[in-house]
Amino acid sequence: MNKKSRPSFRSPASFVTFRLAKLQASLNAQATGLLKAKAGISLVEWRLIQTLRMQETASMTELAGLVQMDKGQFSRKIKAMVEKGLLRTATDKKDQRVQHLKLTAAAEQLSENMMPTMETRQDLLLAEISEADLATFYSVVDKLEKASKVRDIP
Repeated sequence: MNKKSRPSFRSPASFVTFRLAKLQASLNAQATGLLKAKAGISLVEWRLIQTLRMQETASMTELAGLVQMDKGQFSRKIKAMVEKGLLRTATDKKDQRVQHLKLTAAAEQLSENMMPTMETRQDLLLAEISEADLATFYSVVDKLEKASKVRDIP
């Protein structure tokens, strides 16, 4: 699409960022409701558990980089998850400043119990989207992510 055929940016709904933020808020509210009602955890806790499931173990720095969270919020959430019995921490043997995180059996069980619900949710979200549309969506998101890294905007 060339610049001349693009829509005019006269209303918030014509901005990609507005539409994405609105969609993200709606999706987050839906997921948060499911997770609170069925597992008693937050969406951030779910995301951290799933990210750690894929990593098995990770340092706090590695996990923070993967989930792209504010450091203060991340640190508070990790502390709360340790207190809830969802995470274990261990100090690195070579570098005492490094903390390694590992899921507890309770977190693993919680993940296993919630996965069917979250997979059903994913199926619901994608029910009316073709494989071709989904591939296009992922391609567009990749391009938007790349463009979002540009800092020299005249």
